[in-house]
Amino acid sequence: MLCIFSLPSYSQGDIDKQNKILFSDDYSLSLGLNTNGFGLGYRYGKYVDYLHKNSFRVQYATLRSPKEIRLTSSYGLSIYGKKNNVGTVQFLFGRKNERFSKFDKNSVALYWNYDGGLTFAIEKPTYYHVLYPNGEILIEKFDESIYTKYGKAQFYHGLGELSVVPGLIAMTSLEFNFSKNTKINSSVEIGTSVQTYLRKIELMCNDMNSWYYVTLFINLHFGKLRNNF
Repeated sequence: MLCIFSLPSYSQGDIDKQNKILFSDDYSLSLGLNTNGFGLGYRYGKYVDYLHKNSFRVQYATLRSPKEIRLTSSYGLSIYGKKNNVGTVQFLFGRKNERFSKFDKNSVALYWNYDGGLTFAIEKPTYYHVLYPNGEILIEKFDESIYTKYGKAQFYHGLGELSVVPGLIAMTSLEFNFSKNTKINSSVEIGTSVQTYLRKIELMCNDMNSWYYVTLFINLHFGKLRNNF
């Protein structure tokens, strides 16, 4: 007698029955934190093949010195000895490589990214409220005089004195896509970048400024995929 037994089968997750977009470009906006402050950006990924995309990024990120000491006064928060507020604008080209694909609804896609390009540090002089012995308070740039500094002046002071320092940037990262919708990009990117400039970036009024910066960052990406076929 032939006996046939039927056993239940189990899987690690529900199979994703959505139509896959295999040949797609992607677009995303990003918000992030880094060891120099915060950043935001836009990324466009151009389809190359099923596992690879060429990427173009435009990013803005703040740059600050690890030697900064924040102080409070009647005029608000200030950083003693800060010479310039500095932000960077970055233009990068690179490659997005898929290392692990999503096969069910609860899985995570893993990507390895590497990018390189140009970065421009924009220096804006920092102005302070300065108290003189006669009781007069003036708005001036920081100097090493003994006169008391009472916090930073309004941000618009110094906007007519911007200077731009060009440089190079390289970055690499791992990206985790958690989205359950195959047409949506919702991911977390963790990585590091190296920036080098043609001269030292004048963040502080001392000789401890640098011409290169190593940064750790985490970005949140929100965007969509577009089928090209």
